[in-house]
Amino acid sequence: MEDQNITGKILKEWEAPEYAHYEKSADWYWWTGLLAILMLVAAFWQGSFLFGVLVLVGWFTVVIYAARPPRLVRFALTERGVLAADKLYLWQDLKSFWVFYKPPLHNEISIESKKTLMPYIKIPLGEEDPTKLRDTIKKFLPEEEQEESLIDNITHLARF
Repeated sequence: MEDQNITGKILKEWEAPEYAHYEKSADWYWWTGLLAILMLVAAFWQGSFLFGVLVLVGWFTVVIYAARPPRLVRFALTERGVLAADKLYLWQDLKSFWVFYKPPLHNEISIESKKTLMPYIKIPLGEEDPTKLRDTIKKFLPEEEQEESLIDNITHLARF
């Protein structure tokens, strides 16, 4: 358990997979391979060696992460902030939040950070009641509707 001096009192606590995991069929891997080949052809046609290397590294990374099952992560809402695994995000460093709840595809809290390089923190809800978590977070942050990013939409569509 964390040092109470660092996190403060724990208000809500739950465990959830770090991301939604979908079993991939052989067809999914074939389609990603075909897309990578098309991008490699484009890199060859443009004469861009660096783009070709980037495509190969990206494809390899996507395939590795697609096959890897998510680990179970502990999340908590505390008096001082949001705890995700061993990382504490302090309330004063956060702007607002929104709960995306459209099971089974989308089930997470999106917290907008004040930091430029990490604008949004996505926290999976797992089996936790979104209403109770929302009520707890509202004590510390304003609730502001957020739009899903293009990357989020593509990820959901591709079931990655």
